[in-house]
Amino acid sequence: MADALVSALVSTILNNLNSLFLEEVGLAGSLKTDLESLQRTFTTIQAVLHDAEQKQWKSDAIKIWLRNLQQAAYDLEDVLDDFQSQARGSGSKVSTLFSLQNPLLFRSIMARRVKAAREKLDAIAEERIKFHLEVGVEEAEIERNDERETSSLVNESEVIGRADEKGEIVSMILSNATHHDGLSVYAICGMGGLGKTTIAQLVYNDQNVAKAFDLTVWVCVSDDFDVKRLTKAIVESIEEKSCNIQDLDPLQRRLVKQLVGKRFLIVLDDVWNESRDKWDRLTQALQSGGRGSAVIVTTRHEKVAHMMATVPFHRLGCLSDDDSWSLFKQRALGMGTNEGNANLKTIGRQIVQRCRGVPLAIKAMGSILSSKSQKSEWLNVRDSEIWDLEDEGSRILAVLRLSYEHLPSYMRQCFSFCSIYPKDHVMEKDELIGLWMSNGFIPCRGQLDLHDMGSEIFSELTRRSFFQEINEDFDGTVTCKMHDLIHDVATSIKGYECCAIEPGERLKIPKTARHLFVHNSSSSTNVIDLSKLPPLRSLILDSNSLFHCRVSNPSNFISNQKHLKVLDCGDRFINVAFKSLKHLRYLRFYGPCVALPESISSLHNLQTLNLQRCEFLQMLPNGLKKLKNLKYLDLRGCDGLISMPVGLGELTSLRKLSRFVVGKDKGVGIDELKELALEGELSITGLCNVNNPTEAKNANLIEKKNLRSLELSSHNWDCESSCHQQDGNDEEILDALQPHPSLKKLCITYYQGVRFPNWMMDLLLPNLVEIELVDCGRSDQLPPLGKLRFLKVLNIRGMDGLKCIDSSFYGDMESSFPSLEVLTIERAGCLEEWTTMNGGEHFPLLSSLTISGCCSKLVKLPMLQSLKELVVSGVNVTLLKSLMMNATDLTSLRLSGYGEPIMDLPAGLLRNHKQLETLRIDGFSLNSSSDLLDNLSSLKRLELWDCSELESLPKGIQNLRCLESLSLDRCGSLVSLAVNGLQGLSSLSSLYIADCRKLSSLTESIQHLSSLRRLRIRHCERLSGLPNEIQHLTSLSQLSIEFCPNMLSLPQGVRSLTALQTLNIVGCPHLERRCKKEGGEDWPIIAHIPNIQIPSFSEFNGRHADWTCSLSGMKARFCP
Repeated sequence: MADALVSALVSTILNNLNSLFLEEVGLAGSLKTDLESLQRTFTTIQAVLHDAEQKQWKSDAIKIWLRNLQQAAYDLEDVLDDFQSQARGSGSKVSTLFSLQNPLLFRSIMARRVKAAREKLDAIAEERIKFHLEVGVEEAEIERNDERETSSLVNESEVIGRADEKGEIVSMILSNATHHDGLSVYAICGMGGLGKTTIAQLVYNDQNVAKAFDLTVWVCVSDDFDVKRLTKAIVESIEEKSCNIQDLDPLQRRLVKQLVGKRFLIVLDDVWNESRDKWDRLTQALQSGGRGSAVIVTTRHEKVAHMMATVPFHRLGCLSDDDSWSLFKQRALGMGTNEGNANLKTIGRQIVQRCRGVPLAIKAMGSILSSKSQKSEWLNVRDSEIWDLEDEGSRILAVLRLSYEHLPSYMRQCFSFCSIYPKDHVMEKDELIGLWMSNGFIPCRGQLDLHDMGSEIFSELTRRSFFQEINEDFDGTVTCKMHDLIHDVATSIKGYECCAIEPGERLKIPKTARHLFVHNSSSSTNVIDLSKLPPLRSLILDSNSLFHCRVSNPSNFISNQKHLKVLDCGDRFINVAFKSLKHLRYLRFYGPCVALPESISSLHNLQTLNLQRCEFLQMLPNGLKKLKNLKYLDLRGCDGLISMPVGLGELTSLRKLSRFVVGKDKGVGIDELKELALEGELSITGLCNVNNPTEAKNANLIEKKNLRSLELSSHNWDCESSCHQQDGNDEEILDALQPHPSLKKLCITYYQGVRFPNWMMDLLLPNLVEIELVDCGRSDQLPPLGKLRFLKVLNIRGMDGLKCIDSSFYGDMESSFPSLEVLTIERAGCLEEWTTMNGGEHFPLLSSLTISGCCSKLVKLPMLQSLKELVVSGVNVTLLKSLMMNATDLTSLRLSGYGEPIMDLPAGLLRNHKQLETLRIDGFSLNSSSDLLDNLSSLKRLELWDCSELESLPKGIQNLRCLESLSLDRCGSLVSLAVNGLQGLSSLSSLYIADCRKLSSLTESIQHLSSLRRLRIRHCERLSGLPNEIQHLTSLSQLSIEFCPNMLSLPQGVRSLTALQTLNIVGCPHLERRCKKEGGEDWPIIAHIPNIQIPSFSEFNGRHADWTCSLSGMKARFCP
């Protein structure tokens, strides 16, 4: 099942047909007539499209008609794109196409293609008549469905996992009922299926709530927020009889009469209305209620919640894993029929995992399985798409699709396109907007820039809960995810066009595919022959993809994909001429490429050039300034870039330029930035090539108000020798590079001045959230950063001239660093003193501190009692003891001995750290008799690295009842895991052992690790096998054995591991031979495991060699 999103496409084509570039051509004759006819045909079709798109869900004939219309529209769009691209490539005026060079040939070709498109569309337009489609149906007019109507009744015994949410809302309502004079409005917001109505029902039926109110009313609102209907419904609920009043005024007066002086609670369930005026008209009557009256609103739309709520709204989250399982068991295993079946429980948990905490889906899945008792039936449900699951699957999609049906058509396109990504994929906002723009999904809205319009669409989809887990970095990079069920909705709508090939899937690409994403896979047998792909609009090869993309003739493949608009291809086509891809709007490379083909400069439609993580890239195409439509030039991670092409300042549409390397010659100087309205992140390197403050000021950084992150660096590969030879004007140059006050993140590296610029000393960047000062070796004093109210992260590295952190650092204030959470000081080899300020409040929120490579004379730090995370490396024992004595509330600690002064940890160092949850020890002479672990009753994660004298785990290991993860790496003397066994590690779920070269066997007491789910062993050369007691690890789901060449065989106990889902064996030649499917002695032991990954040793070495060879041509200076 799939929606045909035609209305947005038709609107785009109509805009193109009406556009200026067609008028400029001065078309005549049949070509002009056909284009005018197409305009009329599309206008006629557009009038009935909204009705057709709504009715297609109940009519396959209409759905097929829409598909045919869409295909014909795509064909015409290709024609118009060809014309527009030729126009842009020929010069500033389209009329040059009709110069005496070859006007007749061009006119003939255009006329034939337009005529064919017109005839096809005329025939399709005629077919619409038989469907009796209505003209002018509103875009978001949703048919009212009785099945959506709700009531206040609820069976509380069937509700699981919502006690906290109910209690929070009840408490707030009861508190306001007695202390608040006006009307309180509470909103419960979240995606469909989470249980917003259920929460409202629980609150509504709470006994204490019922006692607190004189009147309680439940109204199901849905799509029709008709003030008259809702007023009448409230009156009828209060009076418990029908009301025959038809006009609004007497209705509202009747309601006021019923409410006046009475404390009431009204629930408005399932509200979609975004009109403030309608809400205000309804509340006019509700204001007459008694003191403490309240309204509860449930809605999927954050905008509605903000508009209606008088207190911060409650965003409903998903159920926890435990609550999800309990709810599923209640439905699927409630009668006890399947209760004792361990296999069904394992499959059931996997099914629950698919539901991702959405009660609607969990209950539906449970209902489907409640009558099924065979393992094969449960596996079928687990492996089926949601739309194939009987009636319950359709019901889930119908509920979730309501949010989609309320979107305008252009927004539907943007949302459904996201189905090109696999589930749980992290999507970047700017990348999404770039892809939407490239495919023409973003409509023009007056003078509003397409990027700004795309940003509005992203925000709106977020407010409507289509996007979740929104994260924003200090540099302004925004990422998000889609819930798996929302992804199912998108796939059910656009799955026939958007195809994502995921690991382990058959490489079956539908002929209708226009957008293809190839996800990473660990299987070396998956081969995609790109030459056989259908014509695509988007091709994205995942940056981690191990697919072998076979292309016998890359140039031929490119020419066959002449309408490609998006190409994300790594370095696979780095040597291909791109001139034929004249429609390309989005191009991304990654991998070990040193230079790009010059033919990229001919891509006049290009809007996005993404070179993120091309760390070896040295040069950009010389003709880049020709790309006048370029908006994004992403150079993040391009650390090898040595120069910029001439004339980048001419790209006035550029919004994103993440790196600029200042050159010495004309056209590559820092003044190229002057007219660019850049936003987000900008790194300027090569400041050693700026001659004077006037040049620096010409960068006009102070006017770039949309920059969020700025790096200023004197370092550049080509001017290393001159970085220290400027005429002593480093300070004046940096002073002239003053950013706009809105900047959030500032990084200064390789600065050679003694004093930091005035705009730092005078705190002219009050909104800074993160500051990084790196290798500013001559600076001997820090700015008064304690005054920055919003500063959360401060990193200081390589300040060799810093001897004392004095009171000026605090800003001479009683309270300093009010928001600072993370502080790092590394490689400050001359730092001898850190002044402690008496009185006042300093570092009140500091939770993470890293101290590394400081002078041995530094023995004292300020009191930092709020610390939760501490990293200490290369400090003296006095400072270490002082830190550990004061920071007794730590939850995470890393101690590293790599800077030497301490090699043996003092006895009793952690005796007072019972809250510690994570501990990593690096490079210390730890031994089995150490008391380090004796009192760590809360420890959940333990990592022991480079503890070269450790022969067995410290005795305190057996007391770590809460330990969940244990990692042992490069412990070269380790011969056994624990002298006293592992009996106490009942919570351990992950065990990682690497580079323990003397370890020859695992102890039999491994059988006591009853909660172990992940076991990974690598580079343990003497290890010859696993104990048969592994059969007792009934929770084990992942087993990985890597580069253990003497591992001879697997124990028979592996056969008993029914929960094992993934087995990974790499670089173990004996196991590779014994675990072959055809005739391997150990194959019967592992045959039950669903996902087995055993690449041959020679094949793995071949891949590694290919990668090594691809890097061999890089210059030594680019090596880390």
